Amino acid sequence: MQKNNKLLFFMGVLVTFFAVMACNLPFKIVPNFTPTPPVEATHTFILPTITQTPTQTVQITPTLENQEKLGDAIPALGSVLTWIDFSNFVFVPSGEYTIGKDSANQVDFSPRHSVSLNGFWIQQSEVTNQQYAQCIADGKCSPPIQEPEVPYWYEYPYDGNHPVVGVTWFQAREYCQYIQARLPSEAEWEAAARGPVGKIYPWGGDKPNCNYLNLKGCLDPSAPVDILSYPFGASDIYAFDMAGSVFEWVEDWYAKDYYASSPSENPTGPLDGRKRGYRGGSYTSSSDEIGSFMRFAIEPECQAPDIGFRCALNRDQVENPTLSMGQPCQILAMSDQDQAYPTSTPFPCSSASTSGFCQLLGGKPSYGIEILQYGCLDNTLHSMIANLQPLTCSTTQLSNGGNKYQCTFPGMAQGINVNLSYCHTIDVPNVQMTCPPGYQIDKKTNLCEVENSKLPSSPCPQGYLDVATYGCLPLLDTDNQTCPVGYYSVESSTTSVCMPINKCLLSTETNACKNTICLAGQKFDTRKNCCITADSPKRICPSDLIYNADQNVCIDPNLITEKCLLSNTNIPLCPTLTPTPTPTKEPQGKSCSDYTDGNECINNGCNWAVGFFYCY
Repeated sequence: MQKNNKLLFFMGVLVTFFAVMACNLPFKIVPNFTPTPPVEATHTFILPTITQTPTQTVQITPTLENQEKLGDAIPALGSVLTWIDFSNFVFVPSGEYTIGKDSANQVDFSPRHSVSLNGFWIQQSEVTNQQYAQCIADGKCSPPIQEPEVPYWYEYPYDGNHPVVGVTWFQAREYCQYIQARLPSEAEWEAAARGPVGKIYPWGGDKPNCNYLNLKGCLDPSAPVDILSYPFGASDIYAFDMAGSVFEWVEDWYAKDYYASSPSENPTGPLDGRKRGYRGGSYTSSSDEIGSFMRFAIEPECQAPDIGFRCALNRDQVENPTLSMGQPCQILAMSDQDQAYPTSTPFPCSSASTSGFCQLLGGKPSYGIEILQYGCLDNTLHSMIANLQPLTCSTTQLSNGGNKYQCTFPGMAQGINVNLSYCHTIDVPNVQMTCPPGYQIDKKTNLCEVENSKLPSSPCPQGYLDVATYGCLPLLDTDNQTCPVGYYSVESSTTSVCMPINKCLLSTETNACKNTICLAGQKFDTRKNCCITADSPKRICPSDLIYNADQNVCIDPNLITEKCLLSNTNIPLCPTLTPTPTPTKEPQGKSCSDYTDGNECINNGCNWAVGFFYCY
């Protein structure tokens, strides 16, 4: 009996060891069936023209006859809700949805069948590096796992709008809980991807190509890109990036035969299991791995550089009047400019120091230009030129956070004088600041403050619509299809308006807000009807903007002007192991013009024409 116990214990240790090791072994994520021969993706980028609807200005005289009516104010399919992490959620109405696909073979996505789902909200795209970084900054999430030699990381400022990857199922669930949400079920995810008619792909039946999604072969090298980069690949509920980009965790345990026996109403997966499901394909997927019906699974403690996630919300979590969602009382202002990604980290950066060096390595001279720079998050030196020649540099990260560059250029030689030109110094200009819908700028603090603790009463000001039983409701921003934070869009007979989740904000409502939802770590301020925290406002900027501490504003990196600097340095003569005889002007048997190497030219008493590569 004792031997049996030891054997069982030993086997258990082995199983645990290999389960953990499986997460760290190099592997390719593949579907749980034998795929058909791959179809090569079409690498065309000709996109149809999008005609934007102009912003609608509605002015209503507040009389009973022309008040709009909304009925029960139920969100329409694809209604957009800006949640407390400033991400957008879209609405999936309750009803019947098709999931799975019939197959003659025994596969995990068979059979095709219908399920009945309650209405729910799902994030319009994957959680980004910037959003996840805020959760880490608030101490509610742990950092993604960085794999060696894999170029992804949530901290890169210029990748802020990329989907976060390298997170386990547990980390994904951790973030969703941070924003008072959850991971979607497999059935919910598939319904959001395929829409009410059960399309094979989110966009329809066309074969996957680079107009619709980011899959293997669309980029060289293959890599994730900004969310919302493929508008023509959106599903019927206006969810983006549900094919390609990155795989996405779902809530369910995985079982290969689950689709053959799943409940017909609100299926949530097996009661237990060894693996969790993920869906959607990625930038590493071939075109035959992209179908929205396809299922994948891996151990929940594992991660990969092409698995991310998005969150979901229960409908009653949004619309139940006993649950209200508060807006942050203060947020950072943003620069009122077109947004664009920086090509380098703009600040803070110290002035660089330059010097020439020459040393003996293995008895041979090694010489060049050394540039030291501190206080930069990344390499911001560029346009580095010496004596009108571009520098070729190797970079070494220093222990104190700086960078050391050792550079060479054509025609470089010992003892010559070098004129350097390089660009990296940053000037931050004064910018015009703006606030998102529902906020106004405080000129003293440069912070965005909640504009109204209550919606206005009739007569409604411009930008609002007088709606029966509700009073003044904000109009949908038709350019960006967004409502203020904490509002969702509802269709009226003539236009779209924004309904507050927090019903106590209505001018017709007299009850105080109760059970108000705030971001984890925040508290609800009953005097201001908004959420506040000790370190408010957040110092991490949305999307691709960067924080300028001097002006307390999120700024477009394109506004940052660069200053190019000049410096002069000398490359010293290397020490020699033995005394070097004084060269004569014309060495016997060889003229200056015979030398093609700068060192030999100078060491033999000749002059080297820097930049022209000849000796005289």
